Amino acid sequence: MTLYTVTDVANFFIDYYSRSVDPVNLPRAQLLCYFAQAESLCRNGRLLFEDTFRAYSWGPGLTRLEFYYEGAGNMPIKVYKEYDPELFDEEDRQLLMDVAIFYNKYSTMQLQILSYENGGPWLTVYSKGSDLLDIDNGLIKDFYSKCPRIADYREQVRELISSSYPACSISALNKEEDSPTVVYSDNESSCTWE
Repeated sequence: MTLYTVTDVANFFIDYYSRSVDPVNLPRAQLLCYFAQAESLCRNGRLLFEDTFRAYSWGPGLTRLEFYYEGAGNMPIKVYKEYDPELFDEEDRQLLMDVAIFYNKYSTMQLQILSYENGGPWLTVYSKGSDLLDIDNGLIKDFYSKCPRIADYREQVRELISSSYPACSISALNKEEDSPTVVYSDNESSCTWE
């Protein structure tokens, strides 16, 4: 049960999306960190990082990320300082992958709209009339604990394979091992989940 820095978590998303056609900009990094913190509070009952979100006019944000990426605006951002993807323990890496995969289907604007949910933490705090107010983590947990949990991405893969290839055996995906095994035959080598 490690407590990370917000830059560790932001770097995970920046690195994850750096190979996609839609790299992360500062607003997207802020929102992905927000939803990751909410998911960690609800799923694991603990903080992923200590920084506190503030209710800015554009949605929930972290002052530290605003400082580190000052002036970045909507331009893609790069990993901040040193980043080790192996930093996260298995449970937290799973959670971050689930968040990255689940929220990938939404544009940054759609993520902002999701964070503006009626009765949600951002709206509750922002409606008090200032964008300098902290959003209490208890408020985040209370609100998002009433929402459905994000599915385990490995379960999503299992369902996709089962529905697309009903005759395919996916017993290898039922194992806890997350890395493929190289299998050699007489003429070729391939990767398989074993």
